[in-house]
Order: sequence, then C-alpha cells, then structure tokens
Amino acid sequence: MQTQVIGDIRIDRIVDMEGPFADLGFLIPDAPPDLIARHADWLKPLFIAQDDQVVMSFHSLLIRTPRKTILVDACIGNDKQRPERPAWHKQRGPWLDNLRALGVAPEDIDLVTCTHLHADHVGWNTKLEEGRWVPTFPNARYVFARREYEHWEQETARAHREAPDSPANHGSWDDSVLPVMEAGQADLVDSDFELETGIWMEPAEGHTPGNIVVNVEQSGQRAVLMGDVLHTAAQLTDPALSSRFCTDPVQSATCRCALVDRYAETDTRILTAHFPSPTAGRIERDGNGFRFQTRLN
Repeated sequence: MQTQVIGDIRIDRIVDMEGPFADLGFLIPDAPPDLIARHADWLKPLFIAQDDQVVMSFHSLLIRTPRKTILVDACIGNDKQRPERPAWHKQRGPWLDNLRALGVAPEDIDLVTCTHLHADHVGWNTKLEEGRWVPTFPNARYVFARREYEHWEQETARAHREAPDSPANHGSWDDSVLPVMEAGQADLVDSDFELETGIWMEPAEGHTPGNIVVNVEQSGQRAVLMGDVLHTAAQLTDPALSSRFCTDPVQSATCRCALVDRYAETDTRILTAHFPSPTAGRIERDGNGFRFQTRLN
C-alpha cells in the first residue's frame, strides 16, 4: 500500500501475512453461488484468486501525526499457540522487520488500539520473552473499547470454567490481552474515544459486541479504518452479507450497510484490516450494489 496522506497525517500498512485464505462460501456462508462469476470483472484476480479462493491480508495500519505514532490492530503475532489455524500456529513472521522498515521501532509507538479483540487483531500486542508474554511496545498505552474488553473477559472466563481445553478466541486473551492489562499499560475507554486530534474511534458493533472503526480527518480529507466491518471486497456486491466470524450477523449487516452507503461516491479513503495490496480505495455504486475502486486519483 502506498502511504496515505491526510493533511499532515500519514497512514502505512504493516503486513503479517497475505495470500489466498479460504473459499468464499466458507468466509461468507450466505454468498450466492454465482457471486464471483457475476462480479469477476473487478473481483479477480486482486480480491478473488483464479481458483476462487478469497485473497486476504492480515496487517496493521500505522498512523503517524506530528505528535503521535499510533498502531491500529496488531495482527497474528509470533510464537502464539493457534493449533486450530495452522497458518498462524507458532508463526515466525516478518512483522517486526516490516515495522522497522518504515523507520519505526517498537519503542516509538505511543498508542495501540484494536478495532476488536479477535486473535488476528491482537497478536503483536505481546511478544515472548524468556518464557513470558510481555508488551511488544514498552512505551505505548493500549486503548481498548470497554464494551469489547468486557465481552471477551466474560467469554474467556466462561470458557475457562466450562471448557478449559477449548479456550475462547484461540486463547488470545491470555497471551495477547491480559499481559498488557497486568503490565499496567491498558486503558478502557468509551467506543467514541478521541485518540488524537482528528483521529477518533466510532462504534461499529455486530462483528463483535464492541467493534469499532477509526476515523482520520484533516484538511477536508478523510480516511476510515474499517477493521472487519468488511472482510472481503466481495461483500460490497451486497453489504448485507456477513462473515461466519460475526458475533451478530444481523447487526453486522446493518452496520456495514450504513457505513457503505455513507461513504459510497465520496472521496473518503477506505482501509480495511484484510483487503490485499493496494488495500486503500474508495467505494463506488455498481447497480444495486457497490464495488471497490483502488485507483485514488
């Protein structure tokens, strides 16, 4: 992704993993069987590979202002026990090197926020050091939406109590969220919290109970970091289509439809957590649905 410039704010992508992920029907269970064929002119090969696998990126978005360096979403992480997702299990990926390639060290991060607390959004919150999970970003405040945090705190406690061999959310609470809280680096905030001047969280519930998006606005320009409101551009053909990973598919669809309609045919730059390179784009109307336009000029 090319650096996105919003006034004097810069947004860059830090990739953890990218490539074909799964069949569309697995990711979007209600997708019509002919969806890909009807929209192949713009979905293939960028968003849907030639074998009809959904192409997904797992990445963070780095926001730099003159005052703060902010990380949005923390991807999969290294060394995490994720046996149900073999591609994530004990990963040894280049994410930290990709961060440093942007001229940023872990010590330079001022704020970390997660659009939600699924395992593929919190992994780099921590790193393994001498057998212990410790915060990756020693000088950062980790900002979590209180509603999201409390949901996963309750879900994790329930799983520990009822099914200790099947941890909630791949066990990511214990290795990627709780250690940050125990280190005293986390703040629980309302879902409309202002992270920095011109950068604020907005509730976007449905994918998870406390899901948020992050707005960036300055000098008449705007970007919206949508997280998993959209998993794949194929959902734009019918924004009512929710992913199998949505806690409340109906609420997720309502939220997604509203946001897509709000930003369609505007200059707002849309950046999601899983669209492959070039990642940034705008939403255009396309008949009764929409499409993603990656040409920004």
